[in-house]
Amino acid sequence: MKRVLSCAFLTATVVSGCSKSAPPPGKVSSIENICEQADESRVRVSGHLRYRRGLLSFCSSYGGHKTCDLALYAGPEKPPDYNIMRPRTGPEPTQVKISVPVGDQPGEMPELPEKFKESDIVIHLPNKAQAAEGSRVTLDGTLKVIPGQAAAPKSCYINVEWATAG
Repeated sequence: MKRVLSCAFLTATVVSGCSKSAPPPGKVSSIENICEQADESRVRVSGHLRYRRGLLSFCSSYGGHKTCDLALYAGPEKPPDYNIMRPRTGPEPTQVKISVPVGDQPGEMPELPEKFKESDIVIHLPNKAQAAEGSRVTLDGTLKVIPGQAAAPKSCYINVEWATAG
């Protein structure tokens, strides 16, 4: 009987160890002010998930774990597609860059096929739910502030650790 209980406990421990639990929530911030937070701080921000339509949008395995560059936009409007022949005029929509790990857990996204479409861009949420491109999500992660000149506006991105709807 003891052996059966030990095996059941071990199995439950291994299975529960496979799923990621929510990290402590970060400091709530708006997309407009996110880059004013300290480098390496834990942040929580809400916005609309979008694929960054630009020249340098990509996935990489830098650092041994694959991540993809997406963006979190303040407004629900779909940004125009990037066109090198007709550059945008006017201000960019308010957004923050996000680095999303590839995987099957909340706060991660599936591997993108070589030729992907908008419907392939999703982030996993708790309870096996998914947020599609354009969905409103709340993200927790670590902020990385990119050093720049004192007079220039700060640039930053979030290493995503967790995602929920809304």
